[in-house]
Amino acid sequence: MGKNARLIVASGEECSDMRYAAGFSTPDEFIWFAAGGHRGVVMSPLEFNRATRQAAPGVTVHADAEFSTTGNRVEEILALAAKFGAEGFEVPGDFPLALADRLRVAGIAINAADGVFFPEREFKSKLEVSMIVRAQRIGEAGCRRAFDVLREATVRGDGVIVWRGAVLTSEILRAEIDVEIVRMGGLPTGTICAGGVQSSQPHNTGSGILMADAPIVMDIFPRAADTGYWGDLTRTVVKGKAPSLVKRAYDAVLSARELGKSLVGVGANPGEIHRRAAKSLEKAGFLTGRDEHGDYGFFHGLGHGVGLDIHEAPRLSPRNSQLLRGGEVVTVEPGVYYPAWGGIRLEDLMYVAPGGAALCLTELEDFLEIP
Repeated sequence: MGKNARLIVASGEECSDMRYAAGFSTPDEFIWFAAGGHRGVVMSPLEFNRATRQAAPGVTVHADAEFSTTGNRVEEILALAAKFGAEGFEVPGDFPLALADRLRVAGIAINAADGVFFPEREFKSKLEVSMIVRAQRIGEAGCRRAFDVLREATVRGDGVIVWRGAVLTSEILRAEIDVEIVRMGGLPTGTICAGGVQSSQPHNTGSGILMADAPIVMDIFPRAADTGYWGDLTRTVVKGKAPSLVKRAYDAVLSARELGKSLVGVGANPGEIHRRAAKSLEKAGFLTGRDEHGDYGFFHGLGHGVGLDIHEAPRLSPRNSQLLRGGEVVTVEPGVYYPAWGGIRLEDLMYVAPGGAALCLTELEDFLEIP
């Protein structure tokens, strides 16, 4: 197998490696390959013309009839392997198993890549950073819509938040965020609007009535519809007056986030960034542990890479000691969570600029209380 013989069979919508390699996305799977110094995609008539306009530089668009007149995937791959002198292919770890088995039976070696298929995806170009920034602005617009809704809302005597004559729920607030995201050209996915004790569960999307004087965690991570790149941000607010404990927790998380952001840069150790942010929360009195109710405190990683996947390398985690090298885009998102009253999380997006200071890509304002 030639060193550069590589193969992906997937749709661009479901496989970020395919979108990265081909330069465009389709809802149906297609072939990308690199063999004999040639990079190409194999397209059906449905997508051929679009692919010729949108394919990444250096990627040749081939019609599927060039390799098979029956549309048989194995025949297509056998024919392109013969044409470009490949005895086998390196494939991503999520390559279709049934297809791999059929290709091996047909005499083509299929070997899964050892680790990430495109490790260079961790390091973003200026163009990629601009695409992430665009997605982040979409998310910020969605969050500001939520701020507006909460400002317009009133509070009933029993503490229930009311908006436009109806009880405000997590579902309604999430819908307002998501509609704004769509309006701005984004694709909302799993937006979190978790109020009260639900906010103590970091990935609880939230449901039911929202109450005044309790934290509402809003974690918003849209994907730009045109580029496929993601944004990611979190804000926590209280409609009304925050209890003193919630105020102290908010201040501690905000300080931990700003500390973490200040430590991000070329040569920084992700594990050490996490540990220092966690230590600052402990010093503020917010301990981490586990009891009969489950985990409490700060029990997740400080951040993660963002790009064509919402979670990708590198991780700002105590398990990661690989120094930042420049070009990474990472979240910094400390939080504290206590089942008795809820949680606080605040998240910004950072770009590790090569040879320069790290840049915060988030422009959304920070505040706790909304009158």
